[in-house]
Amino acid sequence: MQSNNFKKIEKITEKFNKMNRLSRLIIKYGTQAFMLMFFLGILTILLYKTIPGFNDYTFYLGTQIIKISFSVFAQAVIGGLLIDFFAGNG
Repeated sequence: MQSNNFKKIEKITEKFNKMNRLSRLIIKYGTQAFMLMFFLGILTILLYKTIPGFNDYTFYLGTQIIKISFSVFAQAVIGGLLIDFFAGNG
């Protein structure tokens, strides 16, 4: 069973290595944007929790930034895969 899973992972890795350059760039920069927004949201929530004087809107803003970061990540990955598929390399 474990070797079967390893073969599946190898197939996925081979497909990702065959992707065109544009798709890789979209996924790469989408992941970087996700990480930046995610950590910005965490930082905003930590500031709200640790430093007195922030209003409730700061907490709401932090949670919304985190939610949007996941949406950006999903759009970048799905968009990159779709572009690769329609470009004929999929």
